[in-house]
Amino acid sequence: MYLKFYRFVMILMAMVASLPALPQDKDLKTADELFKDLQYQEAIALYTKTWSKMKEQSFKKQQVEYKLAECYRLTGKPAKAAEWYGRIADSKFPEKYPDVLLHYADALRSTGNCDKAILYYRKFIDKQPDSPLGISGVSSCEELFTSDRQSRFIVGNLKTINSTEDDYAATFSSGNFDQLFFSSNRKGSVGKDRENWSGAWFSDIYMSNFRNSAWEPPVTADATGILNTEANEGTPFFDQKFSKLYFTRCEKGADKKVYCQIMESDRQGQRWTKPKVVLSDANANSGQPWVSHDELVIFFASDRKGGQGGKDIWMASRSNKGRPFGEPVNLGPTINTAGDEMFPLLKNDTLLYFASSGHPGFGGLDIFRSVKTNDSWANPENLLTPINSSGDDFAINFKSEKEGYFSSNRDGGLGRDDIYYFVRRTNLFTLSGTVKDERTLFTTADVSASLISSLGDTIKVMTDKQGFYSYDHPILTEDNDYHLILAKENFFTVHHDISTFGYTSNHDFVFNTLLKPIPEEPIILPDILYDLAKWDIKPQYQDSLMVLVKILRDNPNLIIELRSHTDSRASLEYNDELSQKRAQSVVDFLVSKGVEPDRLVAKGYGERVPRALDRDFVRKGYTFRKGVTLTEPFIENLSTNELKESAHELNRRTEFLVIAKDYKPSGKTIAGMPEIRIIADSLGMAVAYTLSADNDREVDAYLNNFRASAMLDQHNVISYISEQQVIELMRQGG
Repeated sequence: MYLKFYRFVMILMAMVASLPALPQDKDLKTADELFKDLQYQEAIALYTKTWSKMKEQSFKKQQVEYKLAECYRLTGKPAKAAEWYGRIADSKFPEKYPDVLLHYADALRSTGNCDKAILYYRKFIDKQPDSPLGISGVSSCEELFTSDRQSRFIVGNLKTINSTEDDYAATFSSGNFDQLFFSSNRKGSVGKDRENWSGAWFSDIYMSNFRNSAWEPPVTADATGILNTEANEGTPFFDQKFSKLYFTRCEKGADKKVYCQIMESDRQGQRWTKPKVVLSDANANSGQPWVSHDELVIFFASDRKGGQGGKDIWMASRSNKGRPFGEPVNLGPTINTAGDEMFPLLKNDTLLYFASSGHPGFGGLDIFRSVKTNDSWANPENLLTPINSSGDDFAINFKSEKEGYFSSNRDGGLGRDDIYYFVRRTNLFTLSGTVKDERTLFTTADVSASLISSLGDTIKVMTDKQGFYSYDHPILTEDNDYHLILAKENFFTVHHDISTFGYTSNHDFVFNTLLKPIPEEPIILPDILYDLAKWDIKPQYQDSLMVLVKILRDNPNLIIELRSHTDSRASLEYNDELSQKRAQSVVDFLVSKGVEPDRLVAKGYGERVPRALDRDFVRKGYTFRKGVTLTEPFIENLSTNELKESAHELNRRTEFLVIAKDYKPSGKTIAGMPEIRIIADSLGMAVAYTLSADNDREVDAYLNNFRASAMLDQHNVISYISEQQVIELMRQGG
């Protein structure tokens, strides 16, 4: 329903200019005049009367149906609007007035019929491909209505404040959050006029106090006639000290048209100073103010020229509170659309909340938020249900990060627009799982399950006889990261990362885990290939070693032997030396990744231990069977040289074997390559250097009392030691 927006912000007289003129029958002429003057309720009565007398379907009758649909749309009755748009949506009428298709689709979406709405959005897009509203409508149905995403809030009607009329735009008027100001046109309002389009009384500003754990019945915020007048007043907002009130007032001008402007009044005890105009436009409406803490920036809604379409959110600035605000600036197309954007609220100078009918939503107005970064706004996010609904949802205000108020005309309210409260729901989390032996698939008892929070708090439980462990909801809290460690002697430890961020409902984490026993035999690493007669690890094979890095990090008590094997096509002495170097290169790589050198032993076995296959291998169409040992006689008996080469490749391997399980970490930090900065010597002392084989200048350097050689770049003040020296220093405990 759009009543409150026309009431307090904008009346677009131009909106009726494009509507089709009806033949000037007496009743139709009167109905058209009422429609033009926004007296929709009276216009509906005359249009309905005229339509009932038209027996044959004709373009003239379709024009009446169109006007009736528009009346219901503009008075916030989507079900009735859909009924009348539906009479003409499949006729030739949309050929001349394609907006019928858009409004019909909007009405269908607002009543929950998204499947049908998409059909008419697409028909509208075919006729108006440049309009973003059709695309936004399709996105709304496809992305929001088909998703089970919800916000983390519980909402409820603020029944002690709401009336059977319109109540909306609540704001706190006390630093203790024990007083609310809001807009209402309930019985007893000072305004003596009615809105032509809805028949509702003009609105006033009301207040309610929170006492004895409840909101008291509302009373007028001013009975002196200074703040509340016969004009329309509403959408209040207080400064940081809660002594100055900014609000919207809409009055009839000399041309009898109603224009809205932003006012301010100072609160002095129970009285108010005469309101002064803060911001106005002789040719447009301005309202719904939000003012920064220092009162130097104002955000507001307006239908002034230069916007993106409909009503937009604007901002204006001033150098000090005593000066007028400067020229308003439109927030741009990221925030504003061809639809309506209103009711701005800025939190912490970076988070903008606002209501929009142009961004993808559930129908009518939805509440969105956008983050400001480096003077630009991010794409707005829909606050989802239950904050948003198929009705109009708008004017959000916060008491804290977890609770506040907003307004809505959703079904089930006391009046047309009601004030609703919202409270962020506390999500509850549990964690459980069953641990089994990977080898036997039997459940495993006495497994240590340690849960570590991001703050470093640790809770440990043990699996029972059925291998089951669990943590209940008081242990896992919202918006936290956890690390689960499952450990048992003679098994590799398993780690799981758990995050409770981003959940909108309760969640049960389940991690059923297979623990792998630490084998007594060597474990073959993924293939690591070397150039002929080389032992350095190529970059493309280093990633395969990261699996071993993770195992060692997850199991800090293990000591392993790195075992390298060659094929048999060289002398024993050569293969022993080559395999030793290759094993050492793996150790060096692991040390460079932070593994403590004391946990690693490099050993080359040359060709002395042929590979016994633990599974079938298929090479060149030939199957090397599980259980075969690739001895030299076996290889020589293979039928082709290609198969022999494949067997040699299988023999060339690197393995690791767990040789101890009782390592105690030294606690020393192992870093990467240190950076050395040369300190300028003001005394002019010379630094001796030598030339390396590559003609690099080398100087003596000392790191943690260990001596090393550093290469000096004469053009810079930075010097580095080699990776090999880093590894050697780590071995020495440096």
